Amino acid sequence: MAMGMPDRQTVTSDWLAIDPPAIDGVKVKEIRPVATSNGYLTEVFRDEWDLDRLPVGQVFQRTMYPGAVTGWHAHKVTHDRLFCCVGSVRISLYDGRKASPSFGTVWHKIVGALRPAIIVIPPGVWHGVTALGPEIALLLNLVDKAYAYDAPDHWRLPPDTDHIPYKLV
Repeated sequence: MAMGMPDRQTVTSDWLAIDPPAIDGVKVKEIRPVATSNGYLTEVFRDEWDLDRLPVGQVFQRTMYPGAVTGWHAHKVTHDRLFCCVGSVRISLYDGRKASPSFGTVWHKIVGALRPAIIVIPPGVWHGVTALGPEIALLLNLVDKAYAYDAPDHWRLPPDTDHIPYKLV
């Protein structure tokens, strides 16, 4: 038999993903849907999960057509908490914080209705979302600070920027 490399462990015996975020301050909580008599119930966020101690200042949803890409964006003060409840998306992160131990790191996570998780993204971490599959994806964001209409905390780069070593398109 030819010599090869053995697979590393990627899940626990309970089928929870072993995929720690490679970017400092990013947190992921895999969530298990609960079967009910008429479907499934999936929690989105609970204080006792201890993902962060920040308030929920606003909750909004983004509908994404198949193949849609948000482009790269980051915040100076706002924390995002992303949860895909319909369809499937790839959330791509890039640590643009020069003082961070993971500065320059790119990390991805595929989440959705079949594999729910909430991703907490701190300020200074660039992120973009790509809708996967043939159906519309629905992404919830539970930010700690509500959107300021008169002074948005949004910094944008195109999906194919040369400033980030990964192209969203």
